[in-house]
Amino acid sequence: MPRYFFDIDDGVRDLRDDEGVILDDREHARKEAIATLAQLANDMLRDGNNHTFKANVRDETGKRIYEAALSLKSGWVP
Repeated sequence: MPRYFFDIDDGVRDLRDDEGVILDDREHARKEAIATLAQLANDMLRDGNNHTFKANVRDETGKRIYEAALSLKSGWVP
């Protein structure tokens, strides 16, 4: 099974994945990237109202094969 690497930018840190994770295929890597962004958004809600989270997925050769971004904008309505 192939290994995929997930580089994450949470708006505060830009983290490069040097370990990776073994997944069945590219579609599983896509789903993992999206789930990671959703979890980051949930974890960082207490740190403010506006964040953009990014994930880049690389394959075993280091080639970027997928990218996703999630923008969170929230605030009280006057």
